[in-house]
Amino acid sequence: MTGFIDPLEMNSAEAEEPAESDVDPAGQDTLDRVRELVLRAHPEVAPELVRGESLSELLASVEPAQQAYADLAARLHVDSPVTAAQPTIQAPAGGFGPAPMDLDRIPTAEKLRRGIRDRTSQPLR
Repeated sequence: MTGFIDPLEMNSAEAEEPAESDVDPAGQDTLDRVRELVLRAHPEVAPELVRGESLSELLASVEPAQQAYADLAARLHVDSPVTAAQPTIQAPAGGFGPAPMDLDRIPTAEKLRRGIRDRTSQPLR
């Protein structure tokens, strides 16, 4: 061991390792956004399986993720999230009277006015 480092070997070793500056953060951000759009467009996929280092890898992973989700849903007998996300709302048919009044919240003057009105509007017996 002489301690001498051949410059040619040094250059080839550096070329094999990608430098951190070669990684495009904007490209990764764009890929993350595309992944989110794919997940929104395909709610019937296993999100953990939708991945890739390029757009083509990401799009190619959608079909296996759909198949994995379908297999799992068939085993569990679960509806797809598209049909399960539509709740049925049951509204009352009507026929309800006015809501009961909370006497603690009515001002005293209003209580007196209603009491006098009720006494004077009752028919004589």
